[in-house]
Amino acid sequence: MLTTRSQRWRERRSRYVDDLEVIDTRRYAVDGISAELARQFVAAHHYLPSFPAAIFCAGLFSSGPGGTSQLSGVAVFAVPSTNAVITRHTGFTNPAAGTTLARFLLLDEIPQNAESWMLARAFRLLRAEKPHIEAVVSYSDPWAGHIGRIYQSLSAAHRGISRPRPIHRIGTVTIAGRTLSKIRLGERGASGAIDQIVALGAPRPMPTETPCGWLERLHRERILLRVQHPGLFTYAFELSRRARALGRALPRKPYPKILIAPHPELSLFD
Repeated sequence: MLTTRSQRWRERRSRYVDDLEVIDTRRYAVDGISAELARQFVAAHHYLPSFPAAIFCAGLFSSGPGGTSQLSGVAVFAVPSTNAVITRHTGFTNPAAGTTLARFLLLDEIPQNAESWMLARAFRLLRAEKPHIEAVVSYSDPWAGHIGRIYQSLSAAHRGISRPRPIHRIGTVTIAGRTLSKIRLGERGASGAIDQIVALGAPRPMPTETPCGWLERLHRERILLRVQHPGLFTYAFELSRRARALGRALPRKPYPKILIAPHPELSLFD
């Protein structure tokens, strides 16, 4: 699916809104916010309610009646899943020089152009708060109908598509691998991870059932599905002169224009 419409979020459901109205930037502001406030917003509106290990969060605020303001979007910068995410896609040998854009969502009421406008300001705030961060890696999921149009508008370097990988889903919701490993290993947060899966329609573990046995049962009963994902489009934002210099030695692929067909069993809301 190719579209010129913008994806927006509300109450964990996506909506594609027509790009008929351009954002009036006088009515909006971007500022740093607490991880807790970002966590609440993501839990209320994003399809993947789990929250990453955030290092900095920015919020989009819209003006309301009587001078009030409302949080209408968040950008969450987080610790990468592995150090190689940074070293492979930015050229920095020190992974601490980079971060990932782990969550980025706006409410469905926000006009066109808001994503790129907000994200550019979020990068400035990130650099001011964390000056050692010089690059940001982000991913776009072609299987869900995304090619990274926002990232392209900000001249991000397209590094290509990541390796195919298995993912786990309940219905149309992807379950993070870290969520499943917490349950299997009985780590801190395992009970919350179980609650998250149960909230998606899975039965609770039986009293005599081990966490691993419960997950195996969900697989057998095809409640928890393992599918092969074809890979993600990978983008790198080079935020400093040094990052741009290092990036010249890395592949800079043409921007993708044709989508990999979305998986027939999955909806396009994620």
